[in-house]
Amino acid sequence: STGLIIVLVIIAVLGGYLIFSISKYKNALKNFDEQNQSKFIVKLNDKNFSAVTAKGITLVDFWAAWCKPCVFLAPIINDLAEHYQGKIKVAKLDVEANKKTASKYRVMNIPTVIIFKNGKEIERVIGVKPFNYYKKLIDRIAQ
Repeated sequence: STGLIIVLVIIAVLGGYLIFSISKYKNALKNFDEQNQSKFIVKLNDKNFSAVTAKGITLVDFWAAWCKPCVFLAPIINDLAEHYQGKIKVAKLDVEANKKTASKYRVMNIPTVIIFKNGKEIERVIGVKPFNYYKKLIDRIAQ
């Protein structure tokens, strides 16, 4: 009984934190579209995917235009690209237009963010997480 209450409190706190983090980006979402996307975001496709992810650290956002959570994630990915410019590659792959690559990496749910190091998958995150969540992953991998 006490354990269940503790688990429910933890879930409520984590849920509240996620809602707070997403709401932080709500204003950015109103004015965010592909045109004002960071110039540091690499657009991936089935042809260039392997070459771009082959060396160094690359964070790849697997997304689709019809995906509402992907829209929430877009400004976070944008901020990551700006924050890590020149240190790691931040890229996006439209799963609708590049089904071969999405299938190869078994991306079944979107948004999915995969961090590659020298062409190998190191970390996978499904769903929307706050900026600091991705930052901690990247910083740990980049050490």
